[in-house]
Amino acid sequence: MKNLIAKINKIPLWVAFLIYEVLILVRIAVEMQEAMIWIFIMQLFWFNCVLMFFVIGFKYILKLKNSDLPVLFLGGFLTYIPMLYSLLMDHKWHLNFINPVSVKQVAFDMITLLAVHEYDWPMFPELVLLLSGSFALGFLLSGKVLRSACAAVFSTYTSFFCLGFSWFAVNPNHPSFSHFTLPLPDHVAYSLFYILFFLVLALIAFFREIRALIKNIFA
Repeated sequence: MKNLIAKINKIPLWVAFLIYEVLILVRIAVEMQEAMIWIFIMQLFWFNCVLMFFVIGFKYILKLKNSDLPVLFLGGFLTYIPMLYSLLMDHKWHLNFINPVSVKQVAFDMITLLAVHEYDWPMFPELVLLLSGSFALGFLLSGKVLRSACAAVFSTYTSFFCLGFSWFAVNPNHPSFSHFTLPLPDHVAYSLFYILFFLVLALIAFFREIRALIKNIFA
């Protein structure tokens, strides 16, 4: 397994990211079938934000180098699991953001990884594999059990908490923790938010590289 990971990590990081983008775009196309371009953009950057949480966890908790990160693109394959699970269980596809109505409900959904959720239960096997797979991958890359567990828990649960729940909504009819209005169509507003959130997370993930680049430019 280590040899396989080593071979995968020979792929340049930017190439691995492009492969991840293709996997996600195909996943969105299969799920949405026909959708506006802004819905594709919103979904794409939502998944990109998830990826950045794992990059941050692996870089800052496991202390890994960028050359250890290309293997993370394999997470793009995990996004197909809920669709396959729904198909196997003969369940109509109906995933959506979770409305956080109480601290107890949020904690329960996170602890159970949506195993018994009313409509998002097809996410359960994907979340389990994200948690266990990121731990196993972290251990294979670093050889550190505790740090791998911390990185897996941080990456999985932080992305789940920030991106899995409907903390805000532009549409007043959408169940959400809070609502606000913008002079933009719903999906344009959501897309711009996730693009901005992705940029913030990417800045955190690659802060040292960006700082070094800026220093070299102005040196």
